[in-house]
Amino acid sequence: MLANGKLEVQGTRLRAPYPAYASRLRRDVRLISVAHSANSEYTFTSFANLDFYRKVNARLLDLAEVGKNKRIVDLGCGTGAVTRLMLERLESARQTVIYAIDHSATAIRQAIAELGDRKNAVVNFIQAEVQNLRTAVREQVDSIVYCNSIHYVPDKGKLLDEVRDSLRPGGTLAFNTTFFEGSNPPESEAFYRRWMMRSLRILVKEHGLRPGKAEKTEARRQLSAEGYANLLREHGFDIEKAEVVPVEFPLEGYLDISEFKDFIEGTFPGVPLDKASDSLKRGARQAFEDLNITFVPRNWLNVVAVRA
Repeated sequence: MLANGKLEVQGTRLRAPYPAYASRLRRDVRLISVAHSANSEYTFTSFANLDFYRKVNARLLDLAEVGKNKRIVDLGCGTGAVTRLMLERLESARQTVIYAIDHSATAIRQAIAELGDRKNAVVNFIQAEVQNLRTAVREQVDSIVYCNSIHYVPDKGKLLDEVRDSLRPGGTLAFNTTFFEGSNPPESEAFYRRWMMRSLRILVKEHGLRPGKAEKTEARRQLSAEGYANLLREHGFDIEKAEVVPVEFPLEGYLDISEFKDFIEGTFPGVPLDKASDSLKRGARQAFEDLNITFVPRNWLNVVAVRA
């Protein structure tokens, strides 16, 4: 129903004003408090569906053995790419509930459209901020998965407290990030210098713009792997598994991440999104051509921690 600008999906029926989606909801999907209108541009969707990125997140899910659990949270679910990977791994789908949580109404609507044809497992889509996890999910769960987003959180300790209290004793938190001390191997530095140089030149010469000054984004205040381990222990977790995985980051990844609002604003603050995105994408292509490369090496940190 639509009330006060909010859209709710109840059971398997999607009520007006989006009747076209109704036929796709063949399983029990519930959308809670999703805003009626939002802008779908400059999202993470294209990047999230790249093959190399799906493999990165699939590795984390397998490391955490998520498919064995019955109550799972996909924290920061976006448009449902990781939710889909979870559904593919469930051992007892009919007995499983996935809580897919994201702050973006647009992302959740798209996730419903993408996953509406899936059967068996119940997926509850919830619009909420990650720091309100305990309010969004009122039962303790077996596993919480947080893919490539923890680096954005300013108060990571507070978030870990929320996660700990939302897990049953012995429940697991699995997260990954490619923004940590050690994520960029030395051999990747030439690319990043060339990419930023080329992009800035295009921005200035062709668009007549310069980025403004902004406070350092949280994603650029990076912890080390040991820093994350210490933080987890301080907030009631034991480290079960941790690994640093080398990944071949292709040109398509840089093109798609250059269409993501958060990345654009963090790289070229104060610049109109279309001009900044164009400069970054063209700069990435030129850097790959200049260096005659097909990928850039990058490291991902995977961590599985258990509530003590």
